[in-house]
Amino acid sequence: MKCSLIISVYNDIKTLSLIFEALKVQTEKDFEVLVADDGSGKEFVDKVKELVSEVPFKVTHIWHEDKGWRKEIILNRAIEASSTEYLIFIDGDCIPHKKFIAEHLRLASYGKVVAGRRVMLSQKLTDAITPELIASGKMHSYILPRILWASLKREVRHAEEAIRLTNGFLRHFFLEERWEGLLGCNFSIYKDDLLEINGFDERFSAPSIGEDTDIEARLNRIGIYAKVERHLLTVYHKYHKLNHSGAENNIKFFNENNKNNTTWTPYGIVKGDAPKKEEE
Repeated sequence: MKCSLIISVYNDIKTLSLIFEALKVQTEKDFEVLVADDGSGKEFVDKVKELVSEVPFKVTHIWHEDKGWRKEIILNRAIEASSTEYLIFIDGDCIPHKKFIAEHLRLASYGKVVAGRRVMLSQKLTDAITPELIASGKMHSYILPRILWASLKREVRHAEEAIRLTNGFLRHFFLEERWEGLLGCNFSIYKDDLLEINGFDERFSAPSIGEDTDIEARLNRIGIYAKVERHLLTVYHKYHKLNHSGAENNIKFFNENNKNNTTWTPYGIVKGDAPKKEEE
C-alpha cells in the first residue's frame, strides 16, 4: 500500500460512516486506514466492526480506555501500527474530497510536511451531506455553491478553501508560497521524518494547542517545514461547538518545549531520551 490514513475519533459514528463513504470513492485506492479511537463506548466500537466489514480497504481499529483527552497517545499507537512509509492525518469530524489521498501522495516529499486546510461548515450544510451524496461522487459540485452562498451570510468559515485550484501555472501565479501552518486535521508526512522527533508529545491533554503546533515547532528545529497547499487538499469540517477547556497545561508544555529547543520528545512513542546514533 502507498500510504496510511490515520483518523482520530471519539464516539461519532455518523461522521466516521461519512468518512468511510468518502474513502470508498477516492481516486487513489491503494491505502490503509487506522482508526485512532480515544476511548469510544461499546456501541461505537460495535458499529466500527460493522463498517469495516463493508469497505474495500484495510482498516485497523486502535482503541484505548476512556480516561479523558488522550488523543496524542492514541495517535502514537496508530503510527506504530501503520504498515506504510507515508502517513496522512485527519480528524474524525472532517470529510475528505475524493481526490484527497491522491493529492497528498502527489505532493509527498522526504523532509517536508504537506499541510492542507479545512472548510468549516454550518449545521445546515453538515446535515446536507449524506452517504448517498458522497457515494454519487458529486458531493463537491453539490456543496460548493451552497458553501459560497452560506459564506456571504457568514454561516461558513474558510469557504474559499472549497474552491479547488489544481492547475500548476495558476497556483504559482495566484497563490503565495507559504511554509508555516500545520493543522492536525489535515497533514501528511513520511513516517521516518515524524519518528525523528518521536511522534506526538503525550503530555498534551486538551483539545487545543498541542498535536499540531508543537509537532510543527519540533519538526522545524530539525529542518522540516510544512508546505501549505491551499485550495487543493480539501476537507469539509462538520459543525460542532469548539472546546478549548484545559488549555493551560498544553500552553505550559508548548512553552517548555520551545524554551528547551526540544526536537525529540521523551514523552512520545519511545519513552525517554533519543537513542544515540552510531558514529560512522
